[in-house]
Amino acid sequence: MKLLFLVCIQLSSVFVHGAFKAECDLVPADFIFLLDSSGSETQRGFNTQLNFISNFTSNFEVGPKKAQFAAVTFSTGVYKNFFLNEHQSQADVLNAISKIAYRDGETYTDLGLNYVRSNVLQENHGARHNVAKYVIVLTDGRSNDNSRTVSAATALHKVPNVTVIAIGIGHGIDRNELNIIASDKNHTFVVNTFELLHTLDVELVDKTCTLCGDYPADIAFLIDSSGSEQGSNFDNERNFVEMVANEFNYGYNDTLIAVSQFATNARTDIYLNQYPDKVALMQAISRIHWMNGESNTHMGLTELVRNVFHNKNVHGHTHNHHGHQTITYGPRAASVKIAIVLTDGRSLEPTLTLNAAKQLHSMGVEVFAIGMGHSVDYNELVQIATDRRHAYRLARTSDLEGIHTKIVEAICKLKVPPPTTTPLPTTTTTMPTTTVKQACGQKPADIVFLLDASESEKAEGFAQELQFVYNFARKFHIGSDNVQFGAVTFSSEIRNDFYLNTYRNRHDLLNAIQKIAYMQGGTNTSFGIQFVRENSFKPQNGARANATKIVIVITDGQSADPAATKHEAQLLHRQGVQVYAVGVGSEVDNAELKAISSNGTPILVGDFSLLHDIQTSLETAACHGGS
Repeated sequence: MKLLFLVCIQLSSVFVHGAFKAECDLVPADFIFLLDSSGSETQRGFNTQLNFISNFTSNFEVGPKKAQFAAVTFSTGVYKNFFLNEHQSQADVLNAISKIAYRDGETYTDLGLNYVRSNVLQENHGARHNVAKYVIVLTDGRSNDNSRTVSAATALHKVPNVTVIAIGIGHGIDRNELNIIASDKNHTFVVNTFELLHTLDVELVDKTCTLCGDYPADIAFLIDSSGSEQGSNFDNERNFVEMVANEFNYGYNDTLIAVSQFATNARTDIYLNQYPDKVALMQAISRIHWMNGESNTHMGLTELVRNVFHNKNVHGHTHNHHGHQTITYGPRAASVKIAIVLTDGRSLEPTLTLNAAKQLHSMGVEVFAIGMGHSVDYNELVQIATDRRHAYRLARTSDLEGIHTKIVEAICKLKVPPPTTTPLPTTTTTMPTTTVKQACGQKPADIVFLLDASESEKAEGFAQELQFVYNFARKFHIGSDNVQFGAVTFSSEIRNDFYLNTYRNRHDLLNAIQKIAYMQGGTNTSFGIQFVRENSFKPQNGARANATKIVIVITDGQSADPAATKHEAQLLHRQGVQVYAVGVGSEVDNAELKAISSNGTPILVGDFSLLHDIQTSLETAACHGGS
């Protein structure tokens, strides 16, 4: 899906990456920092804790429907710094963190744990129902009363949806106690000094922010619109569709949404790719009306088979000011296909329903079946679903709100790209395929993308190029002490999209990548390389003396002036910049790409849709080639 969809928070450390989303795109999560402010911390150590949680917070979008943060300090007593619902922007949270005071005193960890459970995790203080909650405890010593700490931790673990992460700092900690405080040993971390806290930053983000996969997803909702669904029941179904759809980045290179209904008959209200953006999609969902009638579930499933998951030509408005024309609304070849079926009763034609479900399964569609109310036939629900794990029973339609995050998380797991079996061309550089760390090699990296936006790219190819850049950039921890990215596009003209120091966090960077516009025109590659050489790596534009400097050139054709392109590439090489040349399609000039590339071996892919095949190897080469 960016598949990105919105964050899938899990209790595991799996960190699956997606596209065109926030730095930590998530289903909503509540984070509570519990900070040791005892005497052994010292002011300096306490300040290091504050820097650490500030860096961590910078990875998240903050808001009532996104991530929320609270902070509590403990020593001899407990001190509430701010509750979850006090600050509703990242800037406000970071400002509040900077003002947290060091208290000094003893180490009554139990008091802090109990306060978090009894006060911070209450709805009146912003804790949200059915939202993942993370309590992050930082301490540099053993508690004053181990037995009370054990009791307090045990009580905290019983709170629904709470995961406790315990971070021990220094040599005075009690590792057994740390393991007891945490939800399990997988959520325990230890560093020897406060100065090493920063080494946990990425790992802690991995524990708490699991992004959905990079694969596109076509998601179709099938709503029960029978007579029993009138009024608030139908409203609850429609609200559920809105909530789940809103968790995903909508777009042709990401997630597409369709909505169908069934009663006596079936119809499709929204086709895949019918609307140009999420705003238009959400407006269309809000306009869906109840049909009324019998529960012909089989007709709804058949509607998905015939009209949603098959390409369908529709004569109508394109919604993009091009007037009436025939448009294809259908699934994409390279996408995960998912159907979410809502029903409040048993179908009138069980045999036909089973046959229609089998047809849907045979098309490779993952089917979730959600039964609402006491009239549901659970066996039929399981038959509609792909398997028993995809079948859900709810007491009433109002419970849909509480299950929507589970559905989002389950979809996230389906969005992981399948392993490719297509070998890269023999001319492609052979590179190690080890997983790239969030940090880039052993020292910081300044990475500039030089992107071909010429006529031959076409808008679709350029969009896939941006998708690749987005997926690449989102794998790294962004900042002045980590990895920085710049972007330049070229065609007949040169455009600097942003310098290395323009964006200081992943959220802003990824938003900027989304907004890079297609240019059209010629292929003045030499001008692009010259601009990067003369501008992108200047200190005032963010280039760092201690950073590996990398340029990744992506082009689908021969430059307008091959001699000038070769000359500019040589000048760039002499500056100590590692240049990787990625050629897309059959029109590239292999000799020119060799001249552009620092090691003389370009990376070639057959078309833009295959760029993702080289992502891991290019990340590895770029990040470890100069470390």
